[in-house]
Amino acid sequence: MQTDLQFKGYSLRDFLIVMGVILLSKSLYFETFGGNYLLIGFFFFLAIIIIPNIKNFKIDRVILLYSLSLLALILLNAETNNNQLIVLFVRLIIGIFIIHLISFETFSRVFIRVMLVLSIFSWFAMFIIYYNINTPLPPFTSLHYIEDVQGRILRNFIFFGVDETFFTYDIFRASSLWWEPGAFQIFVNLAFAFSLINNTITKRTYTIFLITILASLSTTGVVVFGLLSIIFFKKYFTLNNPILFLVPIFIIFIGIFIVAPEIYQKMISESFKSRYHDILISINMFAENILLGYGYGTQVEKAIPYGKQFLGSELYNMMPPSGSDGITMFIAQVGILGLFFIYPLLFPKYCLHMKLYSRLLITLSLFLLFNTQYFTNMLIFTMLTFYGLKNYKKHS
Repeated sequence: MQTDLQFKGYSLRDFLIVMGVILLSKSLYFETFGGNYLLIGFFFFLAIIIIPNIKNFKIDRVILLYSLSLLALILLNAETNNNQLIVLFVRLIIGIFIIHLISFETFSRVFIRVMLVLSIFSWFAMFIIYYNINTPLPPFTSLHYIEDVQGRILRNFIFFGVDETFFTYDIFRASSLWWEPGAFQIFVNLAFAFSLINNTITKRTYTIFLITILASLSTTGVVVFGLLSIIFFKKYFTLNNPILFLVPIFIIFIGIFIVAPEIYQKMISESFKSRYHDILISINMFAENILLGYGYGTQVEKAIPYGKQFLGSELYNMMPPSGSDGITMFIAQVGILGLFFIYPLLFPKYCLHMKLYSRLLITLSLFLLFNTQYFTNMLIFTMLTFYGLKNYKKHS
């Protein structure tokens, strides 16, 4: 397949692959138009690209060892959900294909450009909500049973969707191509982090990402954006007093809480307590299954009944867990060795060229992003762990 058409340093092939990773990571299109069947289709798309040059195809040994070890660990537990295991296997193969085709630098640069475009389009949701604008396109609706998503209908505006409840209750939030703003902010903050890692962040890019995070009104999104902003602003302060670089971050947080007081309300709301319960349930289930976990992909079959018994029916029904603690849930499912498989996500090699404080801030940001949304079973998680295992080679 010839994809030599170039777009400012990257090919059409690169764009399609990165866009595929984004869309197949729990987007509205993924959940509405096929789910994991689209994942299989993406697998064949990549295979068609690779087959003509199969002689040049090389599998990174470290990534292959990581993949085989993860599969072996999961297979040791008889409680594993076999369907989820098959999906994981397909994701790992896709990740191996993509790693061969695109370097982290190319992937991250295309990712940033895609998210900048999606961010700007997401702003139009505010006008759509304010004027209650309809669309002739079929709505986005979930094909899968997800307790938090089932029954939701989002108006389809191609580049973004708008939840019907936003119109009903005058909720002005942007969620772009995801079911909720909390999922959208993950990709915005990842694009911001990639810009910092590649040292390509500009004031204009920063402003676009800032406006988008504010429009999402996501508590986690704001906190993570603030942490990453420390890295951005640090280079503007070379005075002897290291405390001064924290001043603009303080100003940003003050501004955010003035413009969007809903964020503070969320931090003490049922949503915050629900996520606390997610972590509490996972920790306790891990304590009972330290070695091999309670079974990969069995959160519906096991975590929900356990949560009802652990919290009690009254408390559970009052503030039901949402199953959003991706990292702690992953470790609870696969056991103590799951820490090894999370390590390249949280401490990626593509950050080794940065200063220690920057790396720690990115680590903390990645933990918050992936432990407040259940994305450890999505393609974006696979790609970040694989790239995290490879040495970062930045080109001039």
